[in-house]
Amino acid sequence: MTVSRFLFVPAAFVAAVGLATPASADAAVGVGLTFVFGGGAGIGARVFSNDEEDKGALSAGVDYMFQQRRLRPTVGVAYLGDGAYLGVDMGFDMNGGGVDFGVGVGGVDTQSPAAPAIVEPPPQEFN
Repeated sequence: MTVSRFLFVPAAFVAAVGLATPASADAAVGVGLTFVFGGGAGIGARVFSNDEEDKGALSAGVDYMFQQRRLRPTVGVAYLGDGAYLGVDMGFDMNGGGVDFGVGVGGVDTQSPAAPAIVEPPPQEFN
């Protein structure tokens, strides 16, 4: 791996995380298994655009593919459940192999949706 490729992976990951995390939501981090169509399996880390249960989220991450012994930067979408995620992603081969697609499952630290605030009516004055 050349120095430029060695530096590209962390830089791409940081840039993708910055784009995938809106300022109004808390991000979540997950770890799981990825199955690439025609490319085998890998283990990976993901950053999700929000941390709310039962919601969809954008994702950015990186996988280590066992068979090819390579890193695979990814972007995708996921469904965040109670402590778990199910996602689909597009991965990039930095050795000129093009783009591939995969499915990932794993654990993520999610938060329950906030309960609606209870607002009491103002006291009424009687004449």
